[in-house]
Amino acid sequence: MNEEFIYFLWKFRLISTDLVTETGESLLILHPGERNTDSGPDFINARLRIGATLWAGNVEIHVRASDWFKHRHQDDPAYDNIILHVVYENDVPAVVENQLPAPTLVLKDHFPSRIHENYRLLMKNHGWIPCNHQISTVDDPGFTLWSASLTVERILAKGETISQLWENCGCDWEEAFYQYLAMNLGFKVNAIPFEMMAKSLPLKIVRQHIHNFFQIEALLYGQAGVLGKKFTGEYPVKLALEYDFLRSKYGLLPIDESAWKFLRLRPSNFPTIRISQWAAILYRSRGRLFGMVSAGSVQQVKEMLNVSSSPYWDDHYCFGKASFHHPKKMGNESINLLIINGIVPFLFFYGNKKDQHLLKESAICFLEQLPPEKNSIIRHWENAGITGKNALQTQALMELKRSFCDRKQCLQCRIGRKLLIG
Repeated sequence: MNEEFIYFLWKFRLISTDLVTETGESLLILHPGERNTDSGPDFINARLRIGATLWAGNVEIHVRASDWFKHRHQDDPAYDNIILHVVYENDVPAVVENQLPAPTLVLKDHFPSRIHENYRLLMKNHGWIPCNHQISTVDDPGFTLWSASLTVERILAKGETISQLWENCGCDWEEAFYQYLAMNLGFKVNAIPFEMMAKSLPLKIVRQHIHNFFQIEALLYGQAGVLGKKFTGEYPVKLALEYDFLRSKYGLLPIDESAWKFLRLRPSNFPTIRISQWAAILYRSRGRLFGMVSAGSVQQVKEMLNVSSSPYWDDHYCFGKASFHHPKKMGNESINLLIINGIVPFLFFYGNKKDQHLLKESAICFLEQLPPEKNSIIRHWENAGITGKNALQTQALMELKRSFCDRKQCLQCRIGRKLLIG
């Protein structure tokens, strides 16, 4: 038994109706109150009928009544006026102001034992998710209605990173978006070096050369630290020479080449390829990347991201190493992921800061228009019987796994509650 489980019983009134306090007075729960996550009693603004009297106030919950003294509530004035002390076991009666006994309700034997047994089984399950083997038995998991709020929580969590980045950029929206989009173009494996590269090369410098694709590539590859070798091929030699001039002109300091990761990446995802595609995105947008945030549709954004690497990479994956001919176009899956993880969170954050609800709605609509993601987490959900119909729902499933399943927060989960109550 733990307090979280008692909170659950109290909040959803999963207890008997024939209740009496320890002093023998009848008890009727008119409203259990609101869960208080700050300091003070556990539930506030509850409404009860004790005997013939109506009470409105706060309720404190413990597994054992003696926890009252363990937590030193007897010394805290915030607990003097509670209207009820709810406990599983009344081992040492609590006291309030003037050493008067606190009105107490003992829950032991006053709720269905199967609910606690279901909870115990979930907590001891060490599967991929606590309800991995039971979730398919729920006729209507209620996930569809819940998915929007789960996704918003996920976006808000990403907003904390964006906020820090934005502040570090002096609240410059375009520079912040430039850095955030670059970070997401590195996807998970090369997110940090992409971010480092973008921070080492301010957008204002890129814009000085925005009409010259070759110079943009030279700046990016140079700042990525990959032009320091001796090359024999014509294209990398020209890039290195151009970068030497630009580096001297702007006083640039490249990042360390060792930051980049190639291991276990598909060749099409090599950072060498992604950097050229990043140059193409910058070139196509004429350095006005923020247009993606104000775009009216997903299709418009996709067109801005529908780019290819420069011709050199048609038969190369790394500098100086020829490969079979294959144009390196940004794939649909990569474009979708960049919108999901790079553009949507920034658009939502921008709408929040500007207090423009329509922008936040646009961010959610973008996700609804994109196909479901394909990754190991989504495959696990599909094996468990839950399928996302679009990117909004797959984002929700990933948030559900992170915030509820991984933490075993089954009591706060809508699906978990259905399994517990049965």
